[in-house]
Amino acid sequence: MALPLEGERARVEADGTIVRRSDGERVGEVRLRVQAPGLLVIDALRVDEAHRGYGLGSDAAALVREAAARAGFTLLRAWAPPDRGLAVYFWVRMGLRPLFGEGPEGGLWFERAL
Repeated sequence: MALPLEGERARVEADGTIVRRSDGERVGEVRLRVQAPGLLVIDALRVDEAHRGYGLGSDAAALVREAAARAGFTLLRAWAPPDRGLAVYFWVRMGLRPLFGEGPEGGLWFERAL
C-alpha cells in the first residue's frame, strides 16, 4: 500500500504519522501490518487528545480503508481497547463490525470487507 495518503483534513505519512493538513502539525499516528494475504490490520490509530473531535482520525481511517481496497486487500481489521468505549463507537462509525471473542489486551476486534 503506497503512503503517504492525502485527505481533506489529514495526511498519513510513510512512517504512519498523522499530520493536520491545515498547518502541517503532527497530531497522531497509525500503525498498520499485513497479517495474511488480503488482510490489513490497523494495530493503532491515535490522535493526540488536544486534536480529537475535528475529524482527523476519521479522515485518516477512511484514507487507510480506501488505500487498502485499491491495493487489493479484501479485509480490514482493527481493535478497540477494553477501557475505550469511544474507540468502539469510532470503529462502528467507520463501518467495521465487532467480532466475537476477545481481542488484544481484552479488547474487541472489528473488521470490514473491502
